[in-house]
Amino acid sequence: MMEVSVPSPLRKAIIFCEVECVRACCGIDAVSTEPALIEEWCRRVGPAAVVDARLQLAELIEVVEDRSHRVTSTFLNHRTPNDAARRQLLDFLAAFAAGLAACDAS
Repeated sequence: MMEVSVPSPLRKAIIFCEVECVRACCGIDAVSTEPALIEEWCRRVGPAAVVDARLQLAELIEVVEDRSHRVTSTFLNHRTPNDAARRQLLDFLAAFAAGLAACDAS
């Protein structure tokens, strides 16, 4: 397993959207990918932080997509022991990326 880190400002965006439960309990299911919530974070932090978070997220997606290794994230409380778990993480990251991308349009 390869431990992946989640740097800030992406880390702060995910913490801001952790409204369904807590990551220690529910992992990525604790984090809402509702565009309105992500947009609220974007408004609070400004465009420079949003650009940085989008770049960090793109790098994270690239690492998770690489099937030559399994990944784990203590921060996200998620690991990819199989393709279903990898797909779940990629779906979450893609939804979060879409929310951040929508910030550029507003």
